[in-house]
Amino acid sequence: MKTKNIQKLFLFALSVFIFASCKKESENIFTMFTDVTVTYNNSDPRCVTDYKLVNDKDEVWIDFTINSANEDVYSYVVETSSGTQQPQRITYPITDETKRRSFSNILKLTMNRDGKSSYRIYALNQKGIFIGDGKKNVTVEVNPSYMIYANRNIYLPNPEGTVPSFFSLTDASGYSYTNAAQNAAKIDFGIFARLASNSTPSVVSVVLNLYSLSSATNPIPAFDISGFNPKRTTKFSAPVTGQANAFLTSAVSGSTIETLAKARTINLDQTNATLLANGLNGGNGVFFLTQEGKYGMLYINAVTSDYEGRPYINVSVKIQK
Repeated sequence: MKTKNIQKLFLFALSVFIFASCKKESENIFTMFTDVTVTYNNSDPRCVTDYKLVNDKDEVWIDFTINSANEDVYSYVVETSSGTQQPQRITYPITDETKRRSFSNILKLTMNRDGKSSYRIYALNQKGIFIGDGKKNVTVEVNPSYMIYANRNIYLPNPEGTVPSFFSLTDASGYSYTNAAQNAAKIDFGIFARLASNSTPSVVSVVLNLYSLSSATNPIPAFDISGFNPKRTTKFSAPVTGQANAFLTSAVSGSTIETLAKARTINLDQTNATLLANGLNGGNGVFFLTQEGKYGMLYINAVTSDYEGRPYINVSVKIQK
């Protein structure tokens, strides 16, 4: 009996010791890596030392100094966190052996993403192991530089002209033929359908396109738009396939929208796709330039029909402010 009690007492004491050791280690993790400091310097009005509010295309400097008391620093990592994306990490070597205990540099960034981006700099030793970040990061916030309109429906016109088949890119409003004339100054385009070039009597395929009111050819003669005035002169690119990633993760500021748009030829007042996949089809995008000089991107989320069987396209729009 005594032996069993001694064993129980020993096991209890051992458990307490292990628990205390773990507890002590857990507490120490928050005080580790204090030998390395990262200081953000205010050497220029463009520097960020904690938080900075700027505009799209502004230049921001991160002037930093890494000091290490006990271990050489062989490289440092700049970690950027923006929106919902995974943090981006870029590693830079420190090649000057005289600067392994104290290293300074200035990162010069041109801001091209709306919203907040956080920057963290941390040091690595010779083995590439984290040795400290000074428990500090800095945040840059870019003022909104574009508008986004999500999930707008544009209908194929019906014979009565009562569904919203015309669309304004500046405020994402839809107009039907019955109220389009009095709103002509707001309308950038309408949509229409044509038989696809690969359509056959047994397999009918339709392709969707868009047209500006200023187009030389009215693709829907039954709807007379000759008297609409004024007519906006927005220009468009041909539909571009596979634009989901560009719309969601690349078009993130007015300047990036402009860069994406300028990579395309934008000179059409009517698109002329002849195949379903190349028209206003799900996943495709159309870049545009308004008469006010604003670049933008129209993304087709889906081509579908409502509960009454009326076909429409669901779109989202990003346009410069």
